[in-house]
Amino acid sequence: MLRWPLFADHFSCDNPEMVLTTLDKESWRVDTSPKGGKIEQTGTSGKVGRGDWTRAKFLTVDVLHRCPDILVIVVTFAVGHRAHLNDEIEVHFGVLPNVPTRLCIPLEALNAQTLFLSRYPGTMQTVLRGGTGIRADEVNYLSIGTIQSIESRSFVISNLALTSEEPEFLVNKQPIIDKLGQHTGNSWYNRIPNAKALADDLQHEMEREESSDFYAGRWGRYGGFKGLQFETSGFFRTHHDGRRWWLVDPEGYAFLSTGFDCVSPGEFMKVNGMSHLTTWLPAKHSRFQDAWSYRNGEQHFSYAVANLIRAFGTDWWSKWVHLTIQRHREWGLNTIGNWSQPEFIRAANIPYVWPLAGFPSTRNMIFRDFPDVFDESYQQNADVFARQLESFVDDPLLIGYFLRNEPHFAFVDHLNIAEKMLESPTHFRSKDRLITFLQKKYANSIEEWNRAWNSDFTSFEDLLIPTRDIASRSAQAHADLDEFSGEMIEAYVRIPAEACKRIDPNHLNLGMRYAWISSEHLLRGAQHFDVFSMNTYQMKPDGSVIRQIHDATGLPVMIGEFHHGAADTGMLATGIRGVRTQHDRGLSYRYFVEQGVAMPELVGMHYFQWNDQPLLGRYDGENYQIGAVDVCHQPYRDFISGLKETHLHMYEVASGLRVPYDKEPEQIPKTGF
Repeated sequence: MLRWPLFADHFSCDNPEMVLTTLDKESWRVDTSPKGGKIEQTGTSGKVGRGDWTRAKFLTVDVLHRCPDILVIVVTFAVGHRAHLNDEIEVHFGVLPNVPTRLCIPLEALNAQTLFLSRYPGTMQTVLRGGTGIRADEVNYLSIGTIQSIESRSFVISNLALTSEEPEFLVNKQPIIDKLGQHTGNSWYNRIPNAKALADDLQHEMEREESSDFYAGRWGRYGGFKGLQFETSGFFRTHHDGRRWWLVDPEGYAFLSTGFDCVSPGEFMKVNGMSHLTTWLPAKHSRFQDAWSYRNGEQHFSYAVANLIRAFGTDWWSKWVHLTIQRHREWGLNTIGNWSQPEFIRAANIPYVWPLAGFPSTRNMIFRDFPDVFDESYQQNADVFARQLESFVDDPLLIGYFLRNEPHFAFVDHLNIAEKMLESPTHFRSKDRLITFLQKKYANSIEEWNRAWNSDFTSFEDLLIPTRDIASRSAQAHADLDEFSGEMIEAYVRIPAEACKRIDPNHLNLGMRYAWISSEHLLRGAQHFDVFSMNTYQMKPDGSVIRQIHDATGLPVMIGEFHHGAADTGMLATGIRGVRTQHDRGLSYRYFVEQGVAMPELVGMHYFQWNDQPLLGRYDGENYQIGAVDVCHQPYRDFISGLKETHLHMYEVASGLRVPYDKEPEQIPKTGF
């Protein structure tokens, strides 16, 4: 393996409160304030530091920190200079406390075609953010830093280098979780001390009678509000009463959808590359065999499932179902959210939403997961995709289906997808459609087209030759390609949506669950939805964005994901939004949902997610404290109190009879990637 070290003496700090201390030839300590910051260096194209960026395949660096929680390391590559970075690519890593960790970035990932990078041993989630791609031999700016945090940070980085091959990874035995899946280094008020205490607690909850039931008296059998009734249809539908939007349940009652995503017996931890950090893993063919699963050739283990087996033995699943249905009814949850266990959905008799699988693609993709939408195979694959709805057509409990979740192409703000298409040597059918679009617009006149684009093409077919940055040639070139990008996105939505409605005319098409509205073009094709969905990781729903969506589409809006995590229960990461305590989480839930139901455009909000994520990370490395229950299935009582209070009054708030809760809890810097 060839290796080119990148030495510390080339770096400077962007934050005057940062201190960079050289420890030896290839290691140094970084101390920074809660503001975070980065150490950075600028060179010439492909010559940052002393490495050979033209021959290298990977950038590697070792990190060690003694902070009490996850440290987020951000490595930035760019073309430009400190004052103005062009085509900037960031790679975000989560690094466990007190665990020496070797980070590795494949330089081919700088093409930005992959949003979530593969996990290497010992690392948590690795996420790429930024632009639409750069080449390693163009990089002339590199930085390593961390994000804002509650307290100051200190970490040691060493062995920063470019390499020609993947390095060996640091996997020395260093257990940091106990047999129940809890962190060994922390204590907290509701920590379960041992397996007996776990079993006693869960069995006691199973045996007691329900303390309350939102479905008794005030709610109908589907969870709709008995105080307001409209015409029945036998299925869920939307309705505007002249003041606001509602969902209407099969009995005709007004319905606002609240529930948790990912309702299952427990999240699974990726074992490959992480087993050296565990205290205990049972044999695969033992009484804990149900706690093992396999995904893409990798082993995964669920401490949460193992804890149910400890508590209930071979009948653990049916006992968990009973317990979880009871909790839904007591806590006022009327919906089972996205990605929940299908077997639980069938057993629960609670309304649910459903994620369709295998969104149609094409042999050649234009950018990330955006297909060649004008290729005939896209329509063919959409027809196959829609057939999965056949078994749902007559189910009154199904509120509706999501076409997909958070398309990765839409993670780039104001992406000009047509311009990206023209950079590729692939002869996409969508290129042919673009040529036809331009021929019609410019009356098939090459001269008129060249004047508008400030170009020197000899034919419209010259667009089949890959060209970079073509939209920058003129304002009109950018506008034309942007207009066609809108047509591509409209087809991307319309074709599968129409196919689904042909199969299932009874249920609501709930849209795409966009991560955010990164371009107005994402509103294209919405006329084929019944509800526009998006995920919103804020302290409250953004009224201006929701009104923008509603005004542009005429549709009600559903929030498919939100959450607020806290750092007071032994977990190491708060997630995308953080507060200080579980009590604050309860208030955050109340603030978010009551502010939301007061908006006449919103018809549902689903919390992500039911279980805390595994301490050592799920399949992709997320390990957030965001659940209603912990790894031992203990509800976060203060958080649940906020849920129950919210659901008790939400229909009064939605009807304008009660003022929404308006005290925003203090937000803390997130610990998330």
